[in-house]
Amino acid sequence: MIVKCLKDSEGWWTEGEVYPAHVVTGGFIQVGDDDDPNGEEWSATPVEYREDGSILYQVGGLEGEVLFEGS
Repeated sequence: MIVKCLKDSEGWWTEGEVYPAHVVTGGFIQVGDDDDPNGEEWSATPVEYREDGSILYQVGGLEGEVLFEGS
């Protein structure tokens, strides 16, 4: 699965860039960052299922907001 970074107020990702992600238990995804794009250091939870079939994911455990879009 490929996800696109829509918002990053933490500086770990680049807005507009795409990153490989892996779906894990409960619909969560694991995604890397700019230092290790193919890594699985970060966990994101689905927060919105859109009508067009895409899913909005949010990375938890951070002070700022980080959002990804996947389909």
